[in-house]
Amino acid sequence: MIYMHQFIPRNSWPKLQQLQRWGQLRQEQMTLAFYITKDTVLQYLRHQIERGNWREVQEVLKGKPMTKAGQFIYHELRDRVIGKLIMRLGLRKVIAVGLVIVLLPIILAQVAGELLRRVRP
Repeated sequence: MIYMHQFIPRNSWPKLQQLQRWGQLRQEQMTLAFYITKDTVLQYLRHQIERGNWREVQEVLKGKPMTKAGQFIYHELRDRVIGKLIMRLGLRKVIAVGLVIVLLPIILAQVAGELLRRVRP
């Protein structure tokens, strides 16, 4: 059972719109931020699975990064996404952190849902 409701902030879409207005981001930048975040998450999780960290990746996808290894993977993933948003879009750090706080749980929920659909017929 995946408990992603714990991962997703309440009222995330209005918060994302407020962040867009506050940071004066264009719609193209928001779209690119979403795609950069999703690509980074998929690439990072694939890399961790190849390294043999399947249990930790599974905990993060279930929305329960309770172990130290699961928390480490989640925080490392978050920092990597923040860095890529800053480098590729030229965002200020505070805006990149705000985007990641809202986007990362949504994308992790989508990835977990896609994975379940592929695994279960």
